[in-house]
Amino acid sequence: MASERFTVRESRLTGEKVYYTVHPTGAKIAVCPKPEYNSAYAVFGTRYGSIDNDFSVNGGEFTRVPDGIAHYLEHKLFENEDCGAFERYAKTGACANAFTSFDKTYYLFSCSQNFEKSLEILLDFVQDPYFTPETVQKEQGIIGQEIRMYDDNPGWRVYFNLMGGMYNQHPIRVDIAGTVESIANITADLLYQCYNTFYNLNNMAIAVAGNVDPDTVLEICDRMLKSKEKLNIERRYPEDDGKVVTDFVEQHFDVSIPEFQLGFKEIPRRLTDRELVLTNIISDAVFGTISDFYRRMTDKGLINPSFGSEYLYLNGAQAMIFSGQSSDPEQLRDEIIAEIKRVKAEGIDPELFECARRNEYADMLSAYNNTDDIANGLADDMLFGTDSFKAVEAAAEVTVEEGSARFREQFDTDNFTLSVVRR
Repeated sequence: MASERFTVRESRLTGEKVYYTVHPTGAKIAVCPKPEYNSAYAVFGTRYGSIDNDFSVNGGEFTRVPDGIAHYLEHKLFENEDCGAFERYAKTGACANAFTSFDKTYYLFSCSQNFEKSLEILLDFVQDPYFTPETVQKEQGIIGQEIRMYDDNPGWRVYFNLMGGMYNQHPIRVDIAGTVESIANITADLLYQCYNTFYNLNNMAIAVAGNVDPDTVLEICDRMLKSKEKLNIERRYPEDDGKVVTDFVEQHFDVSIPEFQLGFKEIPRRLTDRELVLTNIISDAVFGTISDFYRRMTDKGLINPSFGSEYLYLNGAQAMIFSGQSSDPEQLRDEIIAEIKRVKAEGIDPELFECARRNEYADMLSAYNNTDDIANGLADDMLFGTDSFKAVEAAAEVTVEEGSARFREQFDTDNFTLSVVRR
């Protein structure tokens, strides 16, 4: 029987049960048991990413730290004075990893045995930083090579050129890993300062899915989590007038077909779970593989299967981004703008909307068969205030009228940037 310390939620559509609690240390915990599975997945995450480089603690002065420090910190946490976390995981057979994005850092593992020991390792090393001037300097060379490698990647450059074209000051303009120049300014003291700020358990979440027992997870957390004073963290992002910096950016690479990214910038605001689901559905209905637009552009030779879209949704930065390869990115841009104007005037085709809605709903349901998707989604919910269950419910019931209204609000055809890499 699960501990009375948990609050249990059950999805009325999927039947999934999730056990939630806030630990006395401040860490948020969610467990989704799937006893029919043979494996488990766990993530220990913090709401701290590459854009969080200007912050204040408990009302004090703002501190501006070097670009790339969140990613740097992720690398360094896997090492300690005795042995690295990967060596410890090798003894349990777990597959471990971590990643840093614009707004979060997640440490994770999956396993089919020795779950309890693997969870202990995860909770231990993430709470046990070890930085020295020597180890920090050594890492600068490693990450510097990584940065230079991505600078030579056309797909990477076309994206960050787009960010630079849309945003004048927002830190999303800068590679998540920073620059060779910025990481040269990272010190052990700065790493400890950022760690002690953002790795406070009140800013963190633990999510587990798979063949696990909630009470066992909670018992391990009781033993392993370390109490710290709760901090009031204020993040600051540069003010933005809402307009793009430039409508076109170009860089030359040795590519056989031009690569492009086209972003339509929005004024940032908090979206509901329903609005986020609608955003995915309308993009698929109007521009996805089921759409008339996709067929027409394929027939014209302007797109290939690489064409797609994603929604950028961060503090201070929101945009719909189209990307892929095109023989003529400028003509494709004009075609996309013309289609946006047409759909704004006429509304979304009801049949295409319904097809896209069903696809989105099916994808969201299928995600509950994947422990990675479940746990990562639960961690996102706890750190960013979203609700996966409400999102599934929204996908089951949103209407084409809502979709057309969201579409008209979302796209400003006078506020875009086209980024291209070509020979």
